[in-house]
This record gives sequence, structure tokens and C-alpha cells, in this order.
Amino acid sequence: MTDLASRDYSRSRAVLMGTWECEGFSKAPAVERSFTRMRDLLLNPVCGPWPRESVVEIANRPTLGTTCVEVTDALMAATDVAFFYYVGHGIYDHRERLCLTVGDTKIEAPYPAITGLLFETVREAFHHSPATVKIAVLDCCYSGLAAKEFGHLSATRLPPISGTYLLMSSSAFEMSWYELEDTAADAQTCFTKAFVETVREGVGGAPPGLTLDHIYGVVADRLVEDGKPEPHRRIADDAAAWVFAHNNAPASPPEPGTDPDAMFREAYRWETEEGIERLHLIEARYRAAAEAGHTQAMNRLGQIAEGRVQARMQGIEPGPVDGRALLQATYWYTKAAEAGDPVGPMHLGQLYEEQYKDLDRALYWYGLAAQRNNSAAHERLAGLEQRIRLGLVTDGRPGEDEQKDDPGEEEPPDAGQPVGGPQQPGPRPPAGFTVADLTARLLFHQWLDREWNGDQQLAIAQCHNVLITATGGDYGEWSTLKEADQHVLITDFMYRRPPRASVALEARRYYQEIGPGNLRAHAEKLRRGKQ
Repeated sequence: MTDLASRDYSRSRAVLMGTWECEGFSKAPAVERSFTRMRDLLLNPVCGPWPRESVVEIANRPTLGTTCVEVTDALMAATDVAFFYYVGHGIYDHRERLCLTVGDTKIEAPYPAITGLLFETVREAFHHSPATVKIAVLDCCYSGLAAKEFGHLSATRLPPISGTYLLMSSSAFEMSWYELEDTAADAQTCFTKAFVETVREGVGGAPPGLTLDHIYGVVADRLVEDGKPEPHRRIADDAAAWVFAHNNAPASPPEPGTDPDAMFREAYRWETEEGIERLHLIEARYRAAAEAGHTQAMNRLGQIAEGRVQARMQGIEPGPVDGRALLQATYWYTKAAEAGDPVGPMHLGQLYEEQYKDLDRALYWYGLAAQRNNSAAHERLAGLEQRIRLGLVTDGRPGEDEQKDDPGEEEPPDAGQPVGGPQQPGPRPPAGFTVADLTARLLFHQWLDREWNGDQQLAIAQCHNVLITATGGDYGEWSTLKEADQHVLITDFMYRRPPRASVALEARRYYQEIGPGNLRAHAEKLRRGKQ
């Protein structure tokens, strides 16, 4: 939903809470200014705006009083969007639970949880709220504690755009920063200042509607570059796609419906005339054209993914390409090839010959491009065929005797193929790799970033552990499987992209779906591709 002007916020509630005068802490005018700036941001047309009656302010409460009830009532009244923001001093109790302070909150045990607002109380209110989208933004010390254990805000799943987004100014046990009065004329907390300014300025190259993910990326970069703590986030379901604000950046991509040829020509002019600092805008224009079916734009996106465009703009030789960049390039060239373009398959031939070391597939793609009258592909095809005849090159695929027997030695689950395909070592996609397969791989990487901060080994270990537990423990059915069977089941489970917050529940559902006693047969079915 990008038309914020027509969005009805009467069914939504935003609870803004701030504490800048608290026992045991110095008065913090920066907190008060940040509280005011966040309120003014929501009331600004850039965010819709929100009507005043939908915004509940809990400003500098001297004591907890009825705060818990007011927060719960407000979030329970929301049926569309429930938004909670806190800025102030964060502390934690002896159980390492995050406590949001009010004026008389006591730091010493056992008083934090008694005299402050436990974030668990806010989470409970979110859990019972009927809102479709649930967002919490915490600007306080130790805010990362909000993501510990059951860190999601709710397990509710409601289409089409639904889910939860927890945004934290720091990690657990890390301080959040604010500007001092004697160093800044208009001192504010660093996180809220970066957040508000990013929304007001807009994000170059982003769509007309800014999601929290667009905002988070810029805010994180700003803070880290300034030497401040890196913010953290926890996302569930589709909340990352919810539009928070208009994009005020002057060079935002065009609205859907703009002529894709015009978008391509403009992006190509920028590519040839502008500097490397405009690359993100160039890529955004190409992407808009590509998504409208423009095959030349698809090929340019493949060139950007390979690093060739950047190298040309900087006057240097392109470096090696691997990992996700290689997947992105393959994805866009495949899209172009499937749309009938003569250049896309030639680029695919190059990738399969030079990167994947799969000469059979290289010959196929060169041949397809040649059939479409691509003269460069004719030359590459003839040259490769001659080198093969003369024995100057060999196919990079290992033979039967070179296959690895130990699944622990194989590439990680994302490196071989989509679930259900045969396991192969190395990064080369198998024959017949389609756009759908590549999309699954890219979604898998996005899941790793979103749920596991890109830590694939941690994701594998956690998924392995919950599968052991779900299938009967260390001595249950899982223990009867060979390592190869375990590996393919872990891969299958991970490609379902279970939310980290409910990965144990998803593992139990996965086992029930397969059926007790059927793990080995299911692994064999996956291995043979007979799902």
C-alpha cells in the first residue's frame, strides 16, 4: 500500500512514550526533543499523516500508575496498525528483562520490574491486539534485550500485508547514545535523530513508499559510520513490506506505468555520464524497467551484479564474482533469456563456462544465443567447441568417483540446488536451473539475513537442534538416519524459511507433516526429486 494519503489511520493506534526525568539519572533534554520529533513525524504528511486522535502520548510520567493499562488499551483498540515507540532510559532486572523507566523507577533489585514498564507487558499487549501490522521502535539502552527468546511481538498471521517489526537502537547489554547539550544546540538521541532525518529526507533509489526496511538500512549506515551502536531488528511475516512513509528523495524511481524504454534510456545515460556514487539510482531505474519486462535492463542488472558496470565506471578491471552476486547475475540473465532476448543467453554461457565450470550448459546457452543471431555467441560457441575437440578444456563437473560421501564436507544447504533436486558439491546450479529455482535461492538468502543476521552456520545448527528435538530427541528417529539423510532433511526444512522466533514449532509441524517413521523415506524422495 503506497498511497498513504488515502490510508485510514482511524483504525490504528500509535503509542509514544518518553521519559527524560528519572531518579538516578541526569535530566536528558535530548530525550524530550526526540519524543517531540517522533510525534511530529507521525503527524506530518510524509507519514500519511496520522490523525491526532490515533496518537496516544505518555510523556515523562513521574510514576508507573496506570501506564500498563493505557498502553494495553491503546494497542487493543488498533485493528489495522499498532505502533509503540519508547525513548528514554532502559534498564534490566535480575532476569535480564528489559524495563522502560518512568520518573520514579528504581534501579536496584528487585524494583526495576515493579517500578518500571516491563517490555514483556508491552509484548503481551501486542499479542492480544487484533492489529494486522505491529511495530515497536525502542530507543534506549539495552533495547536488544527485547529480542531475547520469544522476541517476536505476536504470532498472528493475517493477509495481505501483516506481521511484526521490532526495531531496537542497540543490542542487548549495549548503551544507546544521545547528544550532549554543550556539544549540540538541538541535542537529540542519536537513533531517533537518524530515523526522523532519514524519513524526512527520503532514500535515494528507493520506491515512492518507504518501508521500515528501507529506513533501517540507511539509519544503520549513518549510525555505524558515526561510531554509534548498530541498531537491530526482528521481523516476522510480511511487516517488512508495510509502507511507513512517502519517499521525499528527489530522484526516486518512477511510479508503475512509466514507459520502460524511457526508464532504460535514462538509466543508461546516467551510467555513461555520471559517477559511481549514482549507481544505486541507476540500478533502481534498471530494476523498474526490468520488472516491466525490459530485457536490456535485465542484462544491465546482471552486469551490475557481476561488478562489470562498477568496474567500467571506475576505469578498473572487474574482480571475481561469487556467492549471492553470482546468483543475482544468473537470475537476471535467465529472465532475459526466457523473455527471448539474444544477449541474456550469451551472458549465461559465459557464466557457466567461466564461473560454474559447466561446459555442457555453456554450450547450450551459447547455442541458444547463436540461434537468435547473436554474432558474439557464434564466435564463443565455435571457439569453445574447438577447444573441447582439441582436449584443451574439460568439463568442471566431477565424475562419479569424485563425489563426496560425507555430507559434512559438502557446501552449505544454499550452495547446491533448490530443495528436491539432487545434491551436488560446488556452487554450480544443476542443468535446467530456472528463474523459479533462483528465486527460491534468493529468498533463502533473504531469510538468512532477516532471521539470522546472515549467519548460515548458526541457522544450520539451530535448525538441526530443533529437528532432533521434534523427532524424539537424541535417541529418537533422527538418530537412526544416516548423515546424508539428515543433511537433505535439514536443507528441506531450511528452504521453508521458518521464522527464527517459532523455529521449534515449525520443526514439530514439519515432522507431523512427514509423519513419524517416514523420515528416511522422505529423505530418499527428496534426493530423487520425487516430491
